[in-house]
Amino acid sequence: MPSDTERELNEVLAQYDLGTLAETEKNTRGFVNTAYRITTVRSALRRSYFLRKYRPGIREEELQFEHSLIEHLSNNGTCPVARLHKTLAGTTYLHRMPGPGEKHDAFYAIFDLLPGEDRYTWIGPECTDRELEASAETLAQFHCAVSGFTPAGRRAEPKIIELLPTIEEYWRSCPAKAKGNAFDALAVQALESVSASLEGVRARLSLADAALMPEMVIHCDFHPGNLKFEGERVCGLFDFDWSKVDWRAFDVALAVWYFCASWGAEDDGQLRMDKAALFLESYQKVMRQEPGAGALSLREMSHFPDLIQVANLYILHWGVVDYYTKDVDPEEYLVFLQHGVLFTTWFEVPGTRAGLEKMCNSLARRS
Repeated sequence: MPSDTERELNEVLAQYDLGTLAETEKNTRGFVNTAYRITTVRSALRRSYFLRKYRPGIREEELQFEHSLIEHLSNNGTCPVARLHKTLAGTTYLHRMPGPGEKHDAFYAIFDLLPGEDRYTWIGPECTDRELEASAETLAQFHCAVSGFTPAGRRAEPKIIELLPTIEEYWRSCPAKAKGNAFDALAVQALESVSASLEGVRARLSLADAALMPEMVIHCDFHPGNLKFEGERVCGLFDFDWSKVDWRAFDVALAVWYFCASWGAEDDGQLRMDKAALFLESYQKVMRQEPGAGALSLREMSHFPDLIQVANLYILHWGVVDYYTKDVDPEEYLVFLQHGVLFTTWFEVPGTRAGLEKMCNSLARRS
C-alpha cells in the first residue's frame, strides 16, 4: 500500500515524461519548502531528480520570477545551476488546486540533481579559504550573469529598505507574543538594543546617497548550504526562491554575514574580519574582470558595514517570525536568536564600525 507521500509524488510525476517512481528520499535540510530526491525508471533506465513542493501560500508570480531566473542562468551557462524539467503541458512548474481540507494551491517543480557534496548548512560553516574564494567567485559570476536581466513575474517580499520598518514593528511586538520560555526572555532582553540598531541603520540607509546604489536581481540567500562542492570547487548553486530585485551590495553583505560570522563558543556573533576581507577581495577580483555590473563601488562600500548589520537583522527577523508563527523547536531557534543578538551587540561596540569601514575602503580603492 503506497503512503500518502508516494501517492502525491506519483500524481505529480504523471504530469511529466520522466518515468515511474522507484525511490524517494526526503530532503531534511530545508526550513521553508518540502523537497525529495526521487529516482524514476524509464525504458529500464534509472535516473534521479530533485522534486520540490513549494511552501504553502507562495504566489504564482513568485514562481514565474524564480523560474525565469533559473532558465536565464541555465541558458547563460556561467553558473552551475540545475535545469528545470517541463510538464507535459510545457510549464516549468505544476500547479494543483486545493484538495479536500487543503487551504492553498500546491506548486511543484522538478530539477536535475546537481553533482557534488552538500557539505555545509547556513549554521556554523567552516569553509576553507579556497572554498571561501570559490564561493565569492560564484556569487560574482551570478551577478555578472544577471546584469541587465529582466525577470518575469515578481517577488512579493519588499526591498530591504522598505522591509526594515516592518522588521522593527514586528520586533517590538514580540513581548505580546511571548510563549514563556528562554527564547522569549532573550527577545525581551534584547528588544531595545536591537530596535536601536534597526533605527540607526535604517536612518543611514534612507539617505539620498544610499538610494543611488545599483539594483539588480539578487540571490538573497547565498550561503554555504545552497552550494555544492567537489573538492574545494563550487559545482552547484541552488535555492533561488528568495531571489528578488534589490541592492546588489545587500546580496554581497548577506553572503559575507553567512560565510564569515563566527558561531564559535567564544566569539559567536563576531565577524571574522580576515575571512570577510578574503571573500570581498575574491568577489571584487571577478567583478573587475568581467563585463556587467562591475566591482562594488566606493558608494556601495561606504554603506557596506550597515548592510552587513542589516543582513544580520534580516535573518534574525526570519527566525523570530518562524518562532512565533510556526510549531518549531524553541531550543533550536534560541541558538539562531542568540547568534543574531550577539552579532547586533558586536556591531554596536565602539571601534567595530571603524574596522569595517577601513576594510571596505581598502577594497574599494583597488577597484
